[in-house]
Amino acid sequence: MLEVVLSTDNQDMKEVAHSIKQVSGVPVTHGGGAKAGDFLHYKSNEVDSDADGIIDYSNIEMRVVQESVGTSVIKVVCSYILKSEADAYEPAMEAWVKRYEAASESGVQFTEETPTFPTPLELETGEITLEWSEDTFV
Repeated sequence: MLEVVLSTDNQDMKEVAHSIKQVSGVPVTHGGGAKAGDFLHYKSNEVDSDADGIIDYSNIEMRVVQESVGTSVIKVVCSYILKSEADAYEPAMEAWVKRYEAASESGVQFTEETPTFPTPLELETGEITLEWSEDTFV
């Protein structure tokens, strides 16, 4: 079990997903069987949000499992979108939809491109070495 602590310098995050990056060695899964590179949401709105709908992403517990005996080197990867960027996108998209609908109703060809959803940013930890050796029973 890895405890992953995320410091965001007081910047709220809207969407956060975690994965592992396999650096070397025996393959490792996370979150109950997800492969390296597969992103999972370790927190959910239904369970983890407060009364205002805010989720504290500052820490999670990530279960990692080596697939066989040996040594693995991994990194934990966090993919996120800042709440401020997501919040700015929503009204921009709503305004675009209104302009599109108005143009459609009036028969005018609408060529304006949709607003671009914020690109997720990524953070990763340093290397984490996991070692599974044969047990010697006494």
